[in-house]
Amino acid sequence: MLFDGSEHNALAILLLVVSCGTAFILYHIDGHAFLYFGDAASHIARARQFIDSQRPGFENIGTVWLPLPHLLLIPFVSIDTLFYSGIAGLFVGIPCLVGASVLLFLIIRRIIDSSAIAFLSACLFGLNPNVVYLALTPMSEPSLFFFVTLSGYGLLRWLQSHGERWIVLCALAVMLASLCRYEAWLLVPFVSIVAAYNGISSWTMQRKAAALRSFAISGICWAGIAFWLGWNRIQYGDALKFAHWTFSVGLSGLNNSLYYGSQELFLILCRALLTVFGPLILFMSAFAFVRFRSLLAERIQLSLLVFFILPLVFTLTALLLGLTQIDRWGWNWRFVLTFGLFLSLASAMGLNEFFSRVRSRTGRSLIVISLFMVFLIQIAVPILGVATFDEARKSFNYGPKDAVVIGEELRSIYDKGSVALLTGYGQGQRIMISSRLPLKTFHIIYNSNEQNILGSLEESERYLVIGKDRTPESRRSVDYWQARRELLLKFYNLRLENIHYVLMKRR
Repeated sequence: MLFDGSEHNALAILLLVVSCGTAFILYHIDGHAFLYFGDAASHIARARQFIDSQRPGFENIGTVWLPLPHLLLIPFVSIDTLFYSGIAGLFVGIPCLVGASVLLFLIIRRIIDSSAIAFLSACLFGLNPNVVYLALTPMSEPSLFFFVTLSGYGLLRWLQSHGERWIVLCALAVMLASLCRYEAWLLVPFVSIVAAYNGISSWTMQRKAAALRSFAISGICWAGIAFWLGWNRIQYGDALKFAHWTFSVGLSGLNNSLYYGSQELFLILCRALLTVFGPLILFMSAFAFVRFRSLLAERIQLSLLVFFILPLVFTLTALLLGLTQIDRWGWNWRFVLTFGLFLSLASAMGLNEFFSRVRSRTGRSLIVISLFMVFLIQIAVPILGVATFDEARKSFNYGPKDAVVIGEELRSIYDKGSVALLTGYGQGQRIMISSRLPLKTFHIIYNSNEQNILGSLEESERYLVIGKDRTPESRRSVDYWQARRELLLKFYNLRLENIHYVLMKRR
């Protein structure tokens, strides 16, 4: 059986009620709540473009962002109500949150043989407000959580029983995780080496058929990465196109380790972990290593701890190399959320060790209450807040809110014809969604050649939106046409202008 026992049903119901209730409250407070993140709007628009754009189809896989989260969204973004409201993200994020938490419960219960501690530790991940909010958005993290925990569950079952189906499950899950976010890429060689080592052992025992199957399983792990490299090579002529795209922080000179210094960056990361998970969870996780020699003897536990910490190792390496960005003000602190999977496992071991020493029911109850009080304080005390939600709301209230205004104005004046966006890709997608027009109406222009753009605008584009906040791919075209504003006004009437955008309609 894949699952055993019934406690996971109660856990699933609890998480479903909490996440759906949170979604209901947030949406009634602000209908844009699920799309606060700029990336959330871009992810959901990218998924819709597979079926609704001027060039629908698999070309919309694109580069930089791994494709699986977008493919999972397609059935839901095809429904207008779910797409334009951002609710489509819930239909992927909530099941992923519930599934990841249930799998954590099953993993922990098998390791420490305590349903109570397993339930508690799974809740520490699944009920974390930072994780819950992210699960309500069309971001790529929720699918990563699910496939990483599914892979960890398969690895555990294989380590305990050496049943071949479990290592197959592990390999398939880690392959799918590698198509969700790059943090999972470090898991691929780990599982691949485990499967290959098993194959070598089988080969030395003259079990050649079993060995060949293990080698094939080892290869399955790499299928997702191989697909991504091949896609970029075929589509863009460069297998590593995604690694040095215009949004690469490292190539833009914002290397975190140089900007902050490696020591300060480490302190910022520690502060992020404290803010998102709370000090007591970190303490209980550290307490698991009190009997480190005993832990070393428990090879299954140690293997799982190493497995679940690898995504954070990848993130830390990317931060030090400047390939991604995090700062002291909470920007992109969601990158540490994957560490919650490791903390759930480690804190369960720590709680098990702690409870074995503290027999008092009062003492145990105080620890449990304190663990969850951190989350209540995050929600109730504005100065602390829920980091992922606060980051998303603050970023929305800057430029994206004005993009929504432009989109709504465009909807009110739209008659027919296409809309040209000189805004950059991410900003343009926000306008697309808020306009509630079919995405095939929009044409995002990158070319800054005078004759080509003017000819296109004069002959076909009835509406024009220019984003004043230049992005790397829009800088040349925006600079060009901002400098020739009077020429544009010969063809267009100005309909709306704010600090970030200009909306024009053809005369």
